[in-house]
Amino acid sequence: MELKVGDAMTRGVIYVKPDENVQRVAEIMKKNDIDSVIVIDNGVGVGIVTDMDIIAKVVASGKDPRTTCVSKIMTSPLITITPDADIDDAARVMRDREIRRLIVTQDGNIIGMLSEFDLVRVEPALHLLIREHSQWDIADIASPTTTISGICEVCGNYSEDLRSLNGRLVCEECAGED
Repeated sequence: MELKVGDAMTRGVIYVKPDENVQRVAEIMKKNDIDSVIVIDNGVGVGIVTDMDIIAKVVASGKDPRTTCVSKIMTSPLITITPDADIDDAARVMRDREIRRLIVTQDGNIIGMLSEFDLVRVEPALHLLIREHSQWDIADIASPTTTISGICEVCGNYSEDLRSLNGRLVCEECAGED
């Protein structure tokens, strides 16, 4: 059985309007113990605001959160996926787009959110892959003699001498067994 986005997503998402001030949004996030909210304008999702948006675009920039509207700091457009999409495909989208959340939509309506945390909850090993592959892509290793440090994909041991072998990173010992 393949795991689908709908099996792992968080169904309860909280919405704010584009003209809401950042101070109010931060209070909503704290009260609900969440790290992001969806920005809705006339019933349509137009963006997302995360705790990191608030830190980087308001606090670190010295802006006043009481007078800064979320529309000025939101990330837009929303990157979406359907609930019937394969969870591995969702992880690849998150990796390739360098995002930590996907908005789940069905028939044009937002029905949930899939975060890295949701992926870890259902597939802990997948989270490791997202993190590793966001740093480098195995296809970028041009030569079989090039080495890097990390975890061998065969034995699971750490090695400072991993090599690309048949699309996998393996230690010298496991490479010799192939």
